Amino acid sequence: MPYFRNNHTSTIQVTGMYWDPQACGQYGNYRTMGWWRIKPYDRILLAPNNQQYFYWYAESDDGRTWSGRYGPVYTYLYPFDSCLGIGSTGAWKTVTMRAHDQYTFPGGVTVYVENP
Repeated sequence: MPYFRNNHTSTIQVTGMYWDPQACGQYGNYRTMGWWRIKPYDRILLAPNNQQYFYWYAESDDGRTWSGRYGPVYTYLYPFDSCLGIGSTGAWKTVTMRAHDQYTFPGGVTVYVENP
């Protein structure tokens, strides 16, 4: 996963997913991980990988969300490292994620408030 920059005025939490058939071959081939907390205007490197695409979801402490059409992905209240096809009664909520092409946009993702 790439760098994430939080250009929003509130702290955000990010969860991600990427292709990892070695770790998740029996469970949908995609590895899911979360949560990373990123303070306003900070930039962090999430778990690095060399895949072209990764998928992400973010939510802010002030209630904004950044979701997409990929998923659903089970998330948990605590930090987690799982696979797409592993559901659990302990899941906090399911989310859908946005795609990011690391080859086309190698600088990572900048999260900001979008115009309504």
